[in-house]
Amino acid sequence: MNFSTILSIFSLAVWLYLVVARGGFWRAAERDIAGPVPAAWPEVAVVIPARDEAEGVGQTISSLLRQDYPGTFSVVLVDDHSSDGTADVARRAATESGVPERLRVLSGAALPAGWTGKLWAMQQGVQRANETAPAYLLLTDADIVYESGVLRDLVSRAIADDLALSSLMVKLRCDSLVERALIPAFVFFFQMLYPFSWVNRRDHATAAAAGGCMLV
Repeated sequence: MNFSTILSIFSLAVWLYLVVARGGFWRAAERDIAGPVPAAWPEVAVVIPARDEAEGVGQTISSLLRQDYPGTFSVVLVDDHSSDGTADVARRAATESGVPERLRVLSGAALPAGWTGKLWAMQQGVQRANETAPAYLLLTDADIVYESGVLRDLVSRAIADDLALSSLMVKLRCDSLVERALIPAFVFFFQMLYPFSWVNRRDHATAAAAGGCMLV
């Protein structure tokens, strides 16, 4: 058996494995389904690390403060040494939303040794958010716009299924030709590495989350 034949058989085996035995990732069959209405809605604190996010943080803050969540929730934004007025844009968005008291803006401390910037900002935000002892934290990015029912759906599903972590993949913007060519491929290969059908199973070792939206 020559090398070309061996390579062909190996390639066929790989493709058969991906199609048949990789959790059906290519079907993209998973959907975001809310859980039943819980008996009580727990308190939630949203934590947003932000550095030079003035262009989009206003929309993010507005969309979060306008959530139709029946329980108590607040937003902590950690301004990680921004130079573009990120904090002012966030405060203005909260005021325009009519609930400025729900937003707390924290000026980020200097980066200590052993930390990376985003994780250090998140750590500070989590510490501040935990002062009110919320039942859940929503860890999110500063450039995501939320539909009004997302927080309610995340919490109801977490309660119904007793989840320690619930994460959603956001709809990524694909405006340019390069974005339209590369971003869908990125999501496809992410699903290939971490099949969502496996991630959603308690009895499977594969775990994954989209870092831009994690309820914990």
